[in-house]
Amino acid sequence: MLIYRIKTFVKSLFWHIARGLPKSGKTNILLRYNVCISCESYNPEDKICNECGCNISDKNIFLNKLAWADQECPLGKWNKL
Repeated sequence: MLIYRIKTFVKSLFWHIARGLPKSGKTNILLRYNVCISCESYNPEDKICNECGCNISDKNIFLNKLAWADQECPLGKWNKL
């Protein structure tokens, strides 16, 4: 699982940098966070998504995919936001 998490993060990071590092606002981060923590793929023990392997946090920090405006949920659950 760790290798998969690293691979998906590096891929997401590459595209995030290529797109100019667009950031999400706090409201969008919280909307995404609430979708993620209610999802069946959320692992509350490790606070990660079992689908993409990303950390799930409501903080606006660089290593938080929820804070990157150009990213998408692999299950399409953020599309409705």
